[in-house]
Amino acid sequence: MLEEMIEEVRQEFQIPPYFPDESLLRYLKEGKHRLDTLNPGRNLETDDTFRSLLKNYVYYAYNHKTYEWEQNYAAIILSWQLESEVPS
Repeated sequence: MLEEMIEEVRQEFQIPPYFPDESLLRYLKEGKHRLDTLNPGRNLETDDTFRSLLKNYVYYAYNHKTYEWEQNYAAIILSWQLESEVPS
């Protein structure tokens, strides 16, 4: 699943082809681990918010700004966490 997201992230955020796929995969793994910690049990394949947060994490990691990602997406992450606690 994460390997399939490499090209999607590369195109969406206009990351040049010379930037290694291995680095993007590492960012995807780091971001997924972080998000799994913040909201355990969510499914990347069916949860659009999870997927969006992960792709944006990769973009921020690519720009060495993960601290800013946490600040900028704090409200969305909180809302996402609450959604999983309250049945729809």
